[in-house]
Amino acid sequence: MYKTNRLPKLVLFAAIAVLASFSLVAPSFVQAIEILFEDNFKGGKTDGSGKWHAALGKWAIQAGELRNTSADKSLILVTDAHWDPEWVDYWFYSKVSISGGTQPAIVWRFHSDGSQGGNFSPAGSLPKRMQESGRRHMIYWWFKQGGGAVVQRDIRTIVKPWDITETKTKINAGVDYYIKIENAAKIYKLYLTDSAGAVAAGNFGDPIVDLEALGKKDINIKGQGRIGFGTVDGKITVDDVFVTTPEGNPFSVEAKGKLATVWGELKAGQ
Repeated sequence: MYKTNRLPKLVLFAAIAVLASFSLVAPSFVQAIEILFEDNFKGGKTDGSGKWHAALGKWAIQAGELRNTSADKSLILVTDAHWDPEWVDYWFYSKVSISGGTQPAIVWRFHSDGSQGGNFSPAGSLPKRMQESGRRHMIYWWFKQGGGAVVQRDIRTIVKPWDITETKTKINAGVDYYIKIENAAKIYKLYLTDSAGAVAAGNFGDPIVDLEALGKKDINIKGQGRIGFGTVDGKITVDDVFVTTPEGNPFSVEAKGKLATVWGELKAGQ
């Protein structure tokens, strides 16, 4: 009689233990992989009707990549329909490469109403919500071929000396670089590596720019702002873009194996 009654109790105990462990693990897993925005460039348009709005220059989605197709000054941003103006605490990932020219750029915390003239957001060319914002605050992360990565903060076209930081990381044409930007209300951290293996293992290395460590704060906005890409006179190729809640790594081995299904489930529940 003792053995007969013990088996159901053991099964019940095991089931409770599994459910309890899942309740502890599952929320952190879901939180770590929540995707706010993504594009793998398997299709789509750059005319503002999809995920991307080409504000300046010529852009195209070709062979699973986003490319500017002319070497002139260019800018492309996420569209109004795919960017929440209240996003503050997010991590921005992408894989990029440059091919000739100078100063391709990643932009984020980008606000503009197009009124500053010869900059990267001419009046009338921006997404509608940006044109109506009346705000001009933007950060460029310039890639200097053969040089370093430069971060420049531009507030109503005024740049102060401390807002420019050149890293020791050298940028070479034709090399795939993985970027990560940890964006929070008043600070940010930038990561850059060309090691696909390290990224797949979840290791982007130490930040090449850490605003908090520099003792600086971005005091003019609370971390909001559009993401995008641009150039002065060069060309940039973008392959994969993700914006996640903090702690996610969409390039990791685990993510590549599991996220496609989970992302669909998360989005279906939104």
